[in-house]
Amino acid sequence: LGTLGNEPVPGIETNEYWVFLTRPHQIRLMYESDGSVTTGALANKVFFGTNEASVGYIDGEAHRRRRAQLHPMFNGSRDYSVLIQKVATQCFSEWPRETPVVLFPELQMMTSRIIAEVVCGNMNEDDREQLASMMPVTESARFTRSEVVAADRAIRAFIQERIDGYLEKSVVTGRDDAFGMLLKLKDVGDPSLSNEVIRDEVFGLLYTGFSTTSTTMSWILARVLTRPDVYTWLMRELRETIGDGPITRGMTNRMPNLDATIKETLRLHPVTPLNGVRMLKKPLEIDGYRLPAGTILVHCAYLLQRSPEVFSDPETFSPERFVSKRIDPYAWGAFGGGERVCIGRGFAMEEMKVLLAKMLIELKLELIGGLPASQQQGFFMAPANGLPCIIRA
Repeated sequence: LGTLGNEPVPGIETNEYWVFLTRPHQIRLMYESDGSVTTGALANKVFFGTNEASVGYIDGEAHRRRRAQLHPMFNGSRDYSVLIQKVATQCFSEWPRETPVVLFPELQMMTSRIIAEVVCGNMNEDDREQLASMMPVTESARFTRSEVVAADRAIRAFIQERIDGYLEKSVVTGRDDAFGMLLKLKDVGDPSLSNEVIRDEVFGLLYTGFSTTSTTMSWILARVLTRPDVYTWLMRELRETIGDGPITRGMTNRMPNLDATIKETLRLHPVTPLNGVRMLKKPLEIDGYRLPAGTILVHCAYLLQRSPEVFSDPETFSPERFVSKRIDPYAWGAFGGGERVCIGRGFAMEEMKVLLAKMLIELKLELIGGLPASQQQGFFMAPANGLPCIIRA
């Protein structure tokens, strides 16, 4: 748990039990229990030590309505491939060649720029660049906890200061982004969308949109670059599918090896070992244990996805296990589960596919030092050494 779950939240009582679930049938029971038995909102408030009212911290009909409001921006119906490749091209041009570069913070900056475009595209370019440069501080072991908390507050203040006039700017440009969409919903009379809630929703989309993607990409590169056989297998598919042209909409659907490589990496390296929490409102029996109300259940993805009872040869990196295979959502739950499954999962998978395909085709990367150890970087687990590489011409 680290520092999480240690700060009492006013108005929420727990019994201080945290029960880690590590088998598919246990995870199924946790996610399929109805709202009279479990609450995700209160569990998240205790877990993160906050009383805010953005989508992760509300329950019931309010939660379903907010998810429905946010879903259109990230449900896969929008084509972000041109935007993603534009930002990637700019970032690639800034990376040094023929000299060691620590890639993890560079990946963080690239995904920060992309999600800033998607969520706050109607900010002027300087504001978007400043916002993108602030975000990596919230997810890095290089900074102290007080510096991380200060960065969190600074980003929220930066967003708050730009609420006034933002909707009008969005109407003038005619460009849809998540920030403007939320303000539009407030403008037509949604009383749940106060300026404070909109600020927190925008912050949440930015934070989860850059941090989870850059962390996973760093582990994918670490795994692929230490396995020449997987690298060759993957490059063959990329070259046959993409060739020398841009990555166009739908192209990633024809790359099952790339899809499987991402999923296998998420199996061994879930962005957080704890992929979801629920607090019991009533007692619940699991495998002969009667758990009292106030217990917090934890979907422990790390133990679940490395268990030999769930996956054969679980410590081996074997992307082929996911090629064109149906995935049991209670055995592999990279994006959580139940009605609180990650809103941005479709966007995240597409973004990673486009970025990885472009990186591997256009850049010759050499990893320095082999497969790195893992370290908590803020909230998520990333390479401890920051993934040092040499980018060859």
